[in-house]
Order: sequence, then structure tokens, then C-alpha cells
Amino acid sequence: LNNAITPGSAPKFPAEPLTGSRHMMDRPVGRWSEFKRVVRSGAKIIVLKQDCSGCHDPHGRDPGKLRANAFDSRGSLIGAKATFVAQICFGCHAGPEAAPLMQSDSDIGQLFSKGNASSHVIGRTASERSDLPSLRATEFKGRLDCTSCHDNSDPAGPKGPHLSSFPLLLKANYSRERDAGLGLRSDDLCYTCHNKASIESNQSFPLHREHLSGFTRVRMSVGQLGMDRSDGSLPVAGSIRDAKPGRGGNFMAGFGQPTPCATCHDPHGSKSNPSLIKFDRSVVTPSSVGGVEFIKRGLGHGTCTLNCHGFDHVQTRY
Repeated sequence: LNNAITPGSAPKFPAEPLTGSRHMMDRPVGRWSEFKRVVRSGAKIIVLKQDCSGCHDPHGRDPGKLRANAFDSRGSLIGAKATFVAQICFGCHAGPEAAPLMQSDSDIGQLFSKGNASSHVIGRTASERSDLPSLRATEFKGRLDCTSCHDNSDPAGPKGPHLSSFPLLLKANYSRERDAGLGLRSDDLCYTCHNKASIESNQSFPLHREHLSGFTRVRMSVGQLGMDRSDGSLPVAGSIRDAKPGRGGNFMAGFGQPTPCATCHDPHGSKSNPSLIKFDRSVVTPSSVGGVEFIKRGLGHGTCTLNCHGFDHVQTRY
């Protein structure tokens, strides 16, 4: 939390134009205008602005360190000293007065609320999640915080969410299907904490690798999708409930098209689904029987009712 800076040695930011993103008021043309929020707590007034003072207290006893004022996921002061960077971020990115964002809802804090079905819980460690075999517990030993993902992409540059060569102040590439440049590096950010080999070997979900690669010539065992295929051929799409015309053919969801993590998961959280499941609705649409739904049936298993890449899922089991 204490990103201490020696007085007189403020971070040196590259001059414009900057490819990527930065957290400063002098953003490139086309970004949101200056943000300002005034928070009153009794006789105390805190002004949060889109400049250095939004996160750092220029009159504090420790120059360069973050503000001491902590905010909860509703954007409210909690009357305690911040122990996580997230409690600083929530001052501008949570609640009804949250700063406008370009690619998501402004109120990010709501995705970290305790009542949600799942979230990247602030303060958790990889060692506490033995149910997630993909977590790199030996390499990622710190507690989860906003800066676990939002950080300088250049390890030699100023630390923290000041600027990055990637969009959204991310420290590695993270792409959605609608983003330009979708490819093998689209999930690099996820792999900073999750083991790629574990994901591709389907340790936490039976079809992780197949979703990522695009189901190219996949042959699955009999009954893996709840189907009776004793002839050894590629299973047909869906489950035993999925036999109407138009839902047959080889099980090749995406028809060879790779699917990034962002199509199925929200990296902040999901209000209604476990496992951070929140479908990208620019890709995932209602199934032929209506609705977009995921139901968890056990650790690493569930059913999907939706349409993705033209592939119809109706209570499709995994």
C-alpha cells in the first residue's frame, strides 16, 4: 500500500502521445473530461480529482504515499485507514458518484459487494483457494488488490496504476473478442496469476482448452456431455435434451474460433453467477429456447443455455 516516493523524486511520465492508457487529467483527446467528487464527513471535506491528489495526499505526513482515507465498495468513507489500494480506488470507482468509464459500468465497487455470487475478493491469497488448481500459489504470494491487475506494464517504470502500454491501466494484455488484435496473447493478464498449463489441461473445467482453442477436431469420451454415442464418432452438440433440428453436427463450438477468457468471465465479479461467470453479450446471445443462463452443478461442472458463435447450448452439460 505504501508506494513511498522520496521527496523530489516524483515519477517521470513519458510525454504525449502515449499509446495505451494513463490515470492523469491530461488524457489523450477523446477521453472523459475531468472528474471531481467532493466527500463530506462531518467537518471534514475530501476532494477527489482526476490528478495526483485523487490518490495521494499532498499535505500528508508521508509525501508520495497513498491517502489514508478508506472507502468501501459502495463508495462511502468507512472511518478507518486504508489497508488495501482498493479502498482508495473505491473513492472514485464505487457508488452512485463513480467516475464514468469507457468500457464498463461506472460503479465497479458493486461487483465486489459481499452479497455477490462471486468476485475477485480483495485481500485473498492464492494459498487460500485450494479449490482453484490453476492459481500459481508459489509465484503469486501477495494478497489480491486492484494493483494485482492494474499496474505499469513496464516493470522498470513507476509502480501502480499511473500508466500502461495496455488499455485500462492493465499490466498485461487482456482482450475481448470485439477488441482488435485478438490472438494467442489475449489472456496474458489472467496468466500472471493462473497457470496456463493448468488451464489448457482442463484441471478446473473439463473444456477449458477446447473453448480457448476453438474446438478444432475435438474428440470427447462417451457420456462426457451427457450423450449416448457408442460408435466412437464425434458427439453431436448439446445434451440429451438438445436434439431438435439445427442443433446437430459435430461439437465444434465457435467453429474453430478461439474464445478469450473475457467471453465467459468478468475479472471483477458477477452478481448472480459463481466462478466469475458473466457472459460478454456482444458475443453470447439467447438460446433457441430463450435466455442466457449458467447453472453450477458442482466443482468445475455446470450447464449453459445460450448461443455462442452460432452454437446453440440448451442446458448443455460440462
